[in-house]
Amino acid sequence: MFKIPILFLTYNRIKCTKKSLSAILKIKPSIIYISNDGPKNNYLDKKKIEKIRNYFKKINKKIKVKEKYNIHNLGCKKTNLSALNWFFKNEEFGIILEDDCIPTPSFFSFCKVMLKKYQKNKKIFCISGSNFQNKRTITNSYYFSKYNHCWGWATWSDRWKFNNGDISFWPKFKTSYQWNNFHENKFEKKYWNKIFDKVFLKKIDSWAYPWTLSVWKQKGITVTPNTNLVKNIGFGKESTHSLFLKDSIRYLNNKKFKKKITYPKKITVDKIADNFVFKNHFKGHNYIWPYRLFFLAKIFLYNPLSFFRKLFKTY
Repeated sequence: MFKIPILFLTYNRIKCTKKSLSAILKIKPSIIYISNDGPKNNYLDKKKIEKIRNYFKKINKKIKVKEKYNIHNLGCKKTNLSALNWFFKNEEFGIILEDDCIPTPSFFSFCKVMLKKYQKNKKIFCISGSNFQNKRTITNSYYFSKYNHCWGWATWSDRWKFNNGDISFWPKFKTSYQWNNFHENKFEKKYWNKIFDKVFLKKIDSWAYPWTLSVWKQKGITVTPNTNLVKNIGFGKESTHSLFLKDSIRYLNNKKFKKKITYPKKITVDKIADNFVFKNHFKGHNYIWPYRLFFLAKIFLYNPLSFFRKLFKTY
């Protein structure tokens, strides 16, 4: 059995949950922590939650299952932060997957090797399952990045303890020498300033952005595989952040991951790779005029409701 603990973050998407859990169960995990947010105050949501929790009861009895089910809906940030704190209070390290992330078998073996290799190296904060480098070749089996992508990831409890979900340190950190010299250019810094300003003011309901900033404050680095090991199926019109399926997957590097792992000689962030991610994954160019005008026009044609949402929440 696969002995590394796994945290599975879920809500009310039964189809996504089934696909993701099926991929997890293929590696025969010894223990799974399941977090499930509570229903909102409507009949349909309650039925979806009930259906998902009943589905979890069908998990093989040989697998140890620990459950954290909310009675009421707490929302994405509070639920996931609470689940992660619960998970790392009980485990020294582990793998985290959300219900819309479909991991390959290689993802688990990669995390297993990396968790062991960098357990004592406090520079390394995360192990990601995502590669957004399109056709660009990475020489070794992985590279180092400042971006701790969370579409399937792993870390240790002694790194997670630095997470500050409310980023209470942000106003002071924003003016620090470390932050003002962290990014490659002023535009990238401006982009992230606006993101974290909104997170601090609770205008963005995200647990992932605070975790990213917490990692950056500690000068943490993320291990990133040379190909994509996790498929995200949470795109489309119902998605909060990723509306355009084709635009969102065209830059994924999907070449086959080799079983024999080759290691970088030095722990150095690949700046070229990170710049590509900023442009294509975070869509940094969509937040500066006139590019933003074309971006909003595209959203309006595809999903008018989302257009007005973004129009009044312009970063």
